[in-house]
Amino acid sequence: MADFYIGELFLLFCHAFAYEQALTLVIFLILTLVIQSILNPKEDYMNVYEDKYLREKVNRIIARQKEGKIVIAAHKDGSGLPTREDLGQELTRAAYPYDYAVGKAGFLKYDSELGAYLFVAKSGEKLPPVLANYRPLTLAEAILDVQNRRINIQSGETNVAFTGVQPWKGLYDVLREVNEELERVNAGIVVWKIIPEENNKTRPGERLFPEAVPKLRNGQALAHITGYAYDADHNLAYIGLVGYKTSLESLRVTLMCGKPLQMTQDGVGDFTLIPADKYEQAWQAMPEYTSHHVGFVSRLALPGKWEPEDLSAYLLVFQGTPEPGQELIRLFIERIKEVLEVPILDEWGATLWKQARNRNLVQDLVTGGDCILGARIDLRPGQMDWQELLADLLAQEEISLAI
Repeated sequence: MADFYIGELFLLFCHAFAYEQALTLVIFLILTLVIQSILNPKEDYMNVYEDKYLREKVNRIIARQKEGKIVIAAHKDGSGLPTREDLGQELTRAAYPYDYAVGKAGFLKYDSELGAYLFVAKSGEKLPPVLANYRPLTLAEAILDVQNRRINIQSGETNVAFTGVQPWKGLYDVLREVNEELERVNAGIVVWKIIPEENNKTRPGERLFPEAVPKLRNGQALAHITGYAYDADHNLAYIGLVGYKTSLESLRVTLMCGKPLQMTQDGVGDFTLIPADKYEQAWQAMPEYTSHHVGFVSRLALPGKWEPEDLSAYLLVFQGTPEPGQELIRLFIERIKEVLEVPILDEWGATLWKQARNRNLVQDLVTGGDCILGARIDLRPGQMDWQELLADLLAQEEISLAI
């Protein structure tokens, strides 16, 4: 029924029924189709997507590469090849039978069957970087884990993974974006087919974020977030990022200069994060992804770094910590000992934590990703004095100096 064109269906029934009857029937049929589409949705991104034209094109390129040819694309066409423009200033017009000269390294000759250029090298000449790093292509299929929004690509012994995939954009766009990234890192892999799969075995707790992975940006650069913690005023206590080093360096400069950053997440929107005055940082290279992982932790969250003029201190608990709730209280007592000029006993931990929260001297941080718990100790003037809180608890015998 869904294959009929509604206008033709309407005219057909007009010949057999009165106009009103035909109109009623067609409206009923339309409503039936709408209800069926709601009750039995079939998302496009749940269907296998394949680009057979791309597969055939790349297969022709691979055949030439196996003959020892270096193939250069005429333009960006998704084939994974470097383009003529990528040769930059090395490229000049050449005399027949060639089309272009590539500096002193060789020539480009157009191949009409491929719709691309073949590079003919000059013996003994140094190749420009684009050609020196040239890689033969391989075709691959990609598995899309719909629930985790993750793509896995296996090509021989090479495994490549992409996270934060947005399948609702359409698998055509996903395929294009994946191939653009593979080309950018010179992976030598071209994906021609995406196979969506439901992963019912994955538990939400196994992922850093149950929904879309948030991103941090400053107007010039963007990176994916692995974890975060900020207070009610959007002051940033911790941020973990994964991305290309140039992007991370741009975000680092913005952070260290105290300029606001934007955190964005699909389905949630954008909001501003305000940097603190100083951050400690740790970098780790991720060579298999040509990326880096970096963590920025506010000085106010680090034991021993608090200074008398500071108006707050932060507590952070990370993924993998045994008994995170107890760890948060332990950190609380350690920091209180550091910032208050009165003796604090470990035995007071649970009581002091509860009463400080009741009096809003301690507030929860908003956390996500690898940072699972956080709190802010308020030391601003005008707040309930901590000494007064301790005096009240001692007077009420909720805590004791007796050991």
